Amino acid sequence: MSIAIKVLAASVLVSGLAAQAGAVTVSSFTGTYDEATGVEATGDYDKIGSNLGAPNEVGDFQLVAGTNIFSGSISTPSDSGDVFNVVIGANQTLVGATLTFGDNVDAFNPYFGFPSPTWGLYESSITPTIFEYKVPNSNDTTSSFSSTQTFVRGPGTYNMVFANGTFGTNNGAVDYTMTFSVNETIIPPAVPLPAGFPLLFAGIAVLAGLKRRR
Repeated sequence: MSIAIKVLAASVLVSGLAAQAGAVTVSSFTGTYDEATGVEATGDYDKIGSNLGAPNEVGDFQLVAGTNIFSGSISTPSDSGDVFNVVIGANQTLVGATLTFGDNVDAFNPYFGFPSPTWGLYESSITPTIFEYKVPNSNDTTSSFSSTQTFVRGPGTYNMVFANGTFGTNNGAVDYTMTFSVNETIIPPAVPLPAGFPLLFAGIAVLAGLKRRR
């Protein structure tokens, strides 16, 4: 599926028009995911829907408390972007994200981009952009780019898009690492009263009644 179709499918999900039909759950996710080895992605985040029988859908990653790490790679024209959703559960808060783009870039494998891709996170809202980071345009850059975004969002589904541009390295793809930070509030379960307490309270009530009669 082309990146344009995947972005369209994701935008439909974010708009709330197809919340149930627009995404498939990545059940193997436990806090880290690499598209190169992920059983659902088989080398590309954009294959998740097809591999799970839903070719026009994107992957839903239910984030865990702490740091959630995603690894991948993109380049044009063969793999011009990645799209997936991050899901924040009850009692969770999404508080930030970080991108390192060019993990494999060095003097022997420089990066070029004219234009470079844009990394963004979006929500279902009349102002859907939570953040956007445009990787600087470059020619023969030998080190990675990084961006840290700080924000606060509660439970919900948020769409990550990293795409658009003309870019790559001497060896082809550009590796990246992306993290999402989640705080979680643990609500302790209600402590049940010991079995004898209701009888004790009943006895106290009876004694109080007898005293009033006197």
